[in-house]
Amino acid sequence: MVEVPDDVPDSATFGLHVCGDSMEPTLLDGQAVWVQMQPALENGEVGIFYLDGNAYVKEYRQTEKGVFLVSHNGKYAPIAIKEYNETRIYGKVIYPRC
Repeated sequence: MVEVPDDVPDSATFGLHVCGDSMEPTLLDGQAVWVQMQPALENGEVGIFYLDGNAYVKEYRQTEKGVFLVSHNGKYAPIAIKEYNETRIYGKVIYPRC
């Protein structure tokens, strides 16, 4: 059992812990995030993604050069999504607000 903070929106479907420093300073290693399941994201939203067997918490960014999963920590390069990748959006991080 996990205690859900009172200010987590009712629309949150599930929670998980961030693993790693790729989203620092926005999200910290070990921090709990709450996610609203949805199959698509708007440009600039932070979400939970499946990509070729791995799960990621990243910013979704669509540009004229393609679709990318973007870390907020500058030491990590954006991950380009290609049509041959196996991908899925699990949902949008809604708490904490990113």
